[in-house]
Amino acid sequence: MGTTTRVEEISIVEAEQEYLSYSYGTTPDYIILERAPDPYPMGLVGEAAQVVEKVVNIGIDSHLEACFDKDIDSYTWERDKNPLKTSRLNCEVSPKSLIVLLRRLYEEGSEEAEMLRRDILDTLDIEEI
Repeated sequence: MGTTTRVEEISIVEAEQEYLSYSYGTTPDYIILERAPDPYPMGLVGEAAQVVEKVVNIGIDSHLEACFDKDIDSYTWERDKNPLKTSRLNCEVSPKSLIVLLRRLYEEGSEEAEMLRRDILDTLDIEEI
């Protein structure tokens, strides 16, 4: 009996980022820093835009941190003169500011803030349950 040699095709495939899960509010900062693009872009409308505006406008908080570095981050409203059109908050956030923003969304406690926090983390392949 002869022996059979099997040759497998080898291909290089870009590895996908592992999807991580944490309890709500416990994602380590270093994980966010590793995964967030610099800057992290967002375009928000409605309640999501309003909650971000609220938590950014806190300024320096009890942790002595701000989620707006004027030299790096950008939060700009795109408002239309037509009142029937929705205003949009365009954001470009550094990873360091993103960590503060995510913490503030957690601390804010509203349903909209929680949903936005989860959505942002989901874009980084992080799930909080």
